[in-house]
Amino acid sequence: MQIGFGWNPQRSAYQNITAQRTRLANYASSTQATLNAASNMFASASTNQISGTAKLAAQQAVLRLSTQIKAANAARNKQLSDAQATLVATQKAYNAGQTSTVGNGGSVNIAA
Repeated sequence: MQIGFGWNPQRSAYQNITAQRTRLANYASSTQATLNAASNMFASASTNQISGTAKLAAQQAVLRLSTQIKAANAARNKQLSDAQATLVATQKAYNAGQTSTVGNGGSVNIAA
């Protein structure tokens, strides 16, 4: 180490190389952390997109099934209504001893 008049001591070549290696290691570590964070964000976005798409598909399936169930219930209720109308018409015809029209447009003739 040389000291000149009024000058600060200069670092040795070894100290300069060590400082440079430390700066490079810090830069590499910082860059690696940034790349890891970006990678995690992309992975998270991909996972969220897949999850969101699956959720939308499930909601659509639920809506389709709900519509089918409502249609099946409506058809069943119509069948029950027709059966009840037929029963009422049959009872009416039986009590009157005559022909009666039933709910589905047919007729019932009960001989007394």
